[in-house]
Amino acid sequence: MRAIEVGRGPFGAAIVGESFYQDVLQQLKKAAFITVGDVPIASFLLAREPENPHDLDAIAVLTARGDLVGYVAREGARRLQPILLEHEKRKEVLSCTGKLVGDDIIGVWLNLPHLAAPPSAPQSAVEITPAYEDHEVCRAVSNVRALIEGHKPYGRSRPNWVASRVAAIGEERYASNLERVSKGRCEKGQRITLKVLLVPDFGNPTDPAAVMITTVEGDVLGYLAKPHAARWGEGIRAFFESNRVVCREAGLHQRLFKSGKRTFYLAVDMTDEGWLEQTASR
Repeated sequence: MRAIEVGRGPFGAAIVGESFYQDVLQQLKKAAFITVGDVPIASFLLAREPENPHDLDAIAVLTARGDLVGYVAREGARRLQPILLEHEKRKEVLSCTGKLVGDDIIGVWLNLPHLAAPPSAPQSAVEITPAYEDHEVCRAVSNVRALIEGHKPYGRSRPNWVASRVAAIGEERYASNLERVSKGRCEKGQRITLKVLLVPDFGNPTDPAAVMITTVEGDVLGYLAKPHAARWGEGIRAFFESNRVVCREAGLHQRLFKSGKRTFYLAVDMTDEGWLEQTASR
């Protein structure tokens, strides 16, 4: 099939599921040589997956070589269906560029004008940051210390920072807490490790399965992305209801951009995470 370049808008369409394809994305980032500011750019192909068991409208995001790196978010995939179908009839596949964002964990933002918000929609003033689904679950929670009081930290992993890390979301909302935790140790780009707690965000108005990532003292540092909260949330809640709180190791690093802006990135180790799913099934 012939590739048709269609990306002519801002890099405003985040894809989902990148955390499962980090090996490919890390290799792609090393090979990328076109940059916008500090950010590598790569070319991607969009392919429908009408037989996908989870979503008949699924659209895969592939490298030029055909390696899967994630999926177009569900709402965007539905909007793109008629466009991809029309091109398929002409034996064409859509191609667009994507911005590779992040260091430890790489996210992708596509250059797809088809997914830009309608002119009548209010435009967000928030700077684009790595997203791994539904940033809006992040909120200010002031009673975490009281919430975790009496709960014994419980953890059993041996960190595997090559294959088992999952990216947090919302770090920019908790920059003051991250700055305090880092104690200036991330200023040269090095990663530090710290113990974190996975605390259910009971009463979250956006996602009842939301899980906060906090310090052992109860300061919020970020959230698990929605797919990860959906996968492990029941097990995390089961431990919490038995007066234990899941404790993991996390990696934290900071990136300095040419503009002078500093951004924190947090990733949680989930080695041997199967025991959380087993706990939920009991």
